[in-house]
Amino acid sequence: MGDEVRVHITLPVDDQKMLGRQCPSCDQYFKLKPGTGLQDITTTACPYCEHRSDSSDFTTDDQIEYAKSVAVNQVLGPPLQELQRSLERLEHKSRRSLIQFKAIGTDIRFPIKYYEEKDLETIVECDNCGLLFAVYGVFASCPDCLRLNPMSMFKNSLKAVRKRLAVIENIPDTEMELRQGLIADSISAGVSAFDGLGKKLRMQRRDVFPPRPRNLFQNLRALEEALGNCLGFDLKKSTGESGYQQLNYMFQVRHIWIHNFGEADRDFVENTSSDESVLGAKVVPSRQEVSDFLDVLEGLGLEIRTALGDSG
Repeated sequence: MGDEVRVHITLPVDDQKMLGRQCPSCDQYFKLKPGTGLQDITTTACPYCEHRSDSSDFTTDDQIEYAKSVAVNQVLGPPLQELQRSLERLEHKSRRSLIQFKAIGTDIRFPIKYYEEKDLETIVECDNCGLLFAVYGVFASCPDCLRLNPMSMFKNSLKAVRKRLAVIENIPDTEMELRQGLIADSISAGVSAFDGLGKKLRMQRRDVFPPRPRNLFQNLRALEEALGNCLGFDLKKSTGESGYQQLNYMFQVRHIWIHNFGEADRDFVENTSSDESVLGAKVVPSRQEVSDFLDVLEGLGLEIRTALGDSG
């Protein structure tokens, strides 16, 4: 007689029918939707570090604890409940005997360790295999096919930024610091998404982009020069003069919020051709200005991708 007992446990999914996963190599968390993606695959790859192993290796700590609690109930629950019923029958029979038996206790139950999957910033549908997955941050590879789709990630990241920006409508004017913080965060997140796109494009096309500067997609003038030299791409023509000015202005706004608490300094005034009266004042664009900036940024990303010969 073997000592091994097998139980079947179905892990719960979240409201979007996604299942949490945790990489056994880098410990980072992501989610995927079972039933989407490749159907004949039994392995999973980490979207962050690309470590691949058996799908069961990606079980999260919460899922393991949940499975243990369910297994204990399935394996030990029935025999213990039968034992309790036997003791109750014995107690009933002993009532007519000289020696009486008293069973004291309540129902024998083991608590189920329920949990909730975490919320993640970016939900992506892989253009290659159709897997629906969610990750922290901006860019990642598909956990099924490991294809890296920078453009899909870029557009989804900007979609998340727009959702964050929309929250400002529900914040009262009296919460000025919170409103300003969300504006600054939205600008920074937009530039970060564009920079993330640039890093992935540079990894894919080392033959096109120069290795320096490293923050090429955060430096509009350097990017303009590099694209012109490498691809004959006219950035100002692509965005239009007003679009170019929007990009330059918001890139500079992001810089002073990161390095100067949002207060305009001499470099900001010179780089944006602003009036000197703004020196020392906090620069806070309107929500509509940030929304327009994100539109221009997304359009530029698409134009660069097309110029590289891949519209994906």
